[in-house]
Amino acid sequence: MPFFSGIKKSLCLLLTCFWVFVLQAQKCDFVISGQVQALGQPMPNAHVLIVETQQGLQSDAEGRFAFNGLCEGEYTLSCTHLNCEHLQQRIVLKHNESINISLNPHSYNLEQVLVQAQRNDNLAAKNSLSGADLEATQGIGLGESLRRLPGVSTLNTGASIAKPVIQGLHSNRIVLFNNGVRQEGQQWGAEHAPEIDPFASAKITVVRGAASVRYGADALGGVLLFEPQAIRSAKGLGGELQMQGFSNGRGGVASGMLEGRLSEKLPLSGRVQGTLKRQGNLQTPDYFLNNTGLSESNFSWTTRYQPKRGFVETYYSRFYNQLGILSDAHIGNLTDLQNAIDRGRPLSDGQFSYDLNRPQQRILHELVKLKGAHELKQGQVSFQVSRQFNRRQEYDSHRRFNPLPETLDEPSIEFELTTWAAELAWEYRRKHWRGSTGLSSQHQRNTTDRGALLPNYQNLDWGIFWTESWRKNENPWQVEFGFRYDQRRLETSTQGNRVLEEDRNFSGFSGNMGAVYHFSPSFLLRYQLGTAWRSPHVSELFSNGVHHGTASFETGNASLQAERALKQGLSLEWKAQNRQHSANLSLYYNVINDFIYLEPQARPQLTIRGAFPAFAYAQNDARIMGLDWTAQVDLGKGWFLEQRLALINGWNRNLNDYLVYMPPLRLEQGLRWYFKAQKEQEQKAFVRINAQWTARQNMAPDTDFAPPPAGYFRLDAELFYPLKVGKQNWEMGLSAFNLLNTRYRDYLDRLRYFAQAPGRNVALRLKIPF
Repeated sequence: MPFFSGIKKSLCLLLTCFWVFVLQAQKCDFVISGQVQALGQPMPNAHVLIVETQQGLQSDAEGRFAFNGLCEGEYTLSCTHLNCEHLQQRIVLKHNESINISLNPHSYNLEQVLVQAQRNDNLAAKNSLSGADLEATQGIGLGESLRRLPGVSTLNTGASIAKPVIQGLHSNRIVLFNNGVRQEGQQWGAEHAPEIDPFASAKITVVRGAASVRYGADALGGVLLFEPQAIRSAKGLGGELQMQGFSNGRGGVASGMLEGRLSEKLPLSGRVQGTLKRQGNLQTPDYFLNNTGLSESNFSWTTRYQPKRGFVETYYSRFYNQLGILSDAHIGNLTDLQNAIDRGRPLSDGQFSYDLNRPQQRILHELVKLKGAHELKQGQVSFQVSRQFNRRQEYDSHRRFNPLPETLDEPSIEFELTTWAAELAWEYRRKHWRGSTGLSSQHQRNTTDRGALLPNYQNLDWGIFWTESWRKNENPWQVEFGFRYDQRRLETSTQGNRVLEEDRNFSGFSGNMGAVYHFSPSFLLRYQLGTAWRSPHVSELFSNGVHHGTASFETGNASLQAERALKQGLSLEWKAQNRQHSANLSLYYNVINDFIYLEPQARPQLTIRGAFPAFAYAQNDARIMGLDWTAQVDLGKGWFLEQRLALINGWNRNLNDYLVYMPPLRLEQGLRWYFKAQKEQEQKAFVRINAQWTARQNMAPDTDFAPPPAGYFRLDAELFYPLKVGKQNWEMGLSAFNLLNTRYRDYLDRLRYFAQAPGRNVALRLKIPF
């Protein structure tokens, strides 16, 4: 089968590229070890860095760390933790040193939704993106940032709309948490990107595997955590300004943040943040993509009152963007549609413009959160209440039937979704055990104000969860288990002019278990087994009409049942103690009964609004398996070799055929060189070149409108340089995406039928703290 052939080729590539892991013996044998603490308690997952050598590691579950193989000399230890202030400590190393690092907490209790993930960091398979690697892509878009995470790809609708895909699963099978709140919008659509400002997050973490117990029963694919920068804890005022510009689309972004804290007597902190973005038509190597610009404006504020044994926090965010959809994707009749697919490019070469015409989308998302926690002797109790409002407007390429001027700005379809959610949780710790239990509830009401693609409906969900984890520092084993029970009730009322009174009830248990065995401080084996379930979304049950954002006609299936998944994951991880070598191989096998998918139909659909590719929701048993590989080799003298590989096979067990829209084989090879840093600099300047090879998707069904596109090679480059301006540490970055201006189409792009992917894009960014 092509899958096993791909495995053989991939392993050959890995063996060829990984020969440099044969290391030379080190003469230096001094050790710096110790423990990270805050308020007398050990702090796991603190990042400890030796500035001069750029060696870094995370403290273990007991807050301990150790650097081996060091030479005699002077070193600067830099310690950071999401929950504490940054600390630097100078050490003169003449013999083995054992030290304690005491951090000053500005928020000793992590956000409730993040605590469990961080405490079980060695159990859950997770990867994070932060710092310069995140900031280099924030202005381009959330999709470009997500693609830098191992095991994550994106399902695109053109270049401006991207949805995360984790190990072959996306949309309602991926759970997103934005600042501790589960993100709820119209995420069912393939072109409905997350309504999240990338500049509001200092860290993006993907948690793969059986994470459903803590985050929700429907996290079949995984969880994405968008974590903001810790709010200021020291008295005073500060902030930062970020500016970015892009050559392709002639776009620009400005994002600013201002925060402050009153005093120790009144421990009240606050922050305001905002982002403005504007972009015109994008360009491929051969032509412009008409009507692919965007306009975006975002705003948020946070207040936090934190006495000694607890905190109360309020948060508000507003996200609004207006983005154009490629005009050549909306076709008037069946003949023109087939000709457009056969032609594979727009009729004209187009031109640059900032105008946003029909078809387009306008999305508004608001979030309000109230969170509080109280520290107990051995744990904490917390509560959280949130409200989200999401309005999505989609505009066809034509006006409504009435040609009067006042109808120009009327959307073809409009959804308004209001979500209320609450959670009460108790976290506790006793000796070598840590656990949590709690209740969660959510109510949603959706109104379809224009069009009849979806009915009016409301959801009522509630769930109860319990998790336990065990870790004894001197024991090589680490274990975790958890259970969850959820109920969901769906009620529909009307769909356009039709009365659709449906009442559906779903319920089920989910659970997971995990174990880690540490062969040595450098090498561990992780195994996870989990089961989860997901009820069908109202869009999958009752869709009926043109989905203008994807230029497609979608039909639901009222007989769909709940999905049930059983997933296994096995991973091997190795991190060198004396140098920054690392490797991670993850294997997964996911069996999903009653898997729901959007299947392309053999014939397009002709409507009074034009001709559109037709899709229908279907349900079959599925199997998804694959592997993720990441590695880093320290070549010495500041040079690092980076490698990532992802291979996925999706199989329809009922039809004995491949699943549609599975990511193709992707291999990335990067080379990074760090400049020699000044003593006062925490971050080193670097240059990085990344080569990405994406294969043709040969494991795809024959039901698509066009065969999968050819594989392609893409080269990216990046420069990061910190600047010392007076007493401030500025940051400058220069990035080139698709440096060679390669012509290509991506299999996961829903608009690949009509046009190429964008060409070269050079981005310049500047970050100014104050």
